[in-house]
Amino acid sequence: MVTTAIRSRAQAVAELAASDRLAEAALAFSGFAYPGLDPAPYLDRLEQMARSVKGSTHLSLRKVISISEGIGGNVDDYNNPENSFLHRVLETRRGLPITVSAIWIEVGRRIGIEMEGVGLPGHFLVYAGGQLVDPFHYGEAIGFDEAASLVAAGIGGAPRLDPSWLEPVETAAIVARMLTNLEHRYRDSGEIAQLDWVSACLEALASKTSPGPG
Repeated sequence: MVTTAIRSRAQAVAELAASDRLAEAALAFSGFAYPGLDPAPYLDRLEQMARSVKGSTHLSLRKVISISEGIGGNVDDYNNPENSFLHRVLETRRGLPITVSAIWIEVGRRIGIEMEGVGLPGHFLVYAGGQLVDPFHYGEAIGFDEAASLVAAGIGGAPRLDPSWLEPVETAAIVARMLTNLEHRYRDSGEIAQLDWVSACLEALASKTSPGPG
């Protein structure tokens, strides 16, 4: 049952996303699944990582996030809902492509690097200072051929790449896609009780984005 309180909190998530506050929006929706979650330590963690970055390139970010912090994709337990929660990914250092990418985006933006999310079908990448990067695979710089192969690995079929898939996506679209991933995983695992708040958040975001698959 979607209560007035759930709708109000969902609206707060949407407002944070619309204000380009990606980490805060992600932590806000995490609070539904983890009642009492304090976002402050996790925002501080992002700030600490940003302070550790020396330079202004994707390699500077990779040295801290992927190598020093060891944050990358969870290939052993990919479908675990925890991979979609920013605070859990910061704790476990493993997550989905989009959640690990959110860390890259937030750390990079804090030090003035131009960061954009790229929502391929079945996978998520970032532009870091203009370079296409795969945070899930520990910050590897990739080209169009590699991106096409990631699409094939994510959704099947032959390697392919529509130029529109490389267009940067807005923060609200990133948050909506994170929630859509959670919706799919909760349905698959039978955790129906969690769907109320996920649906409420998606409804609140609906006027701001249309999330992609994967």
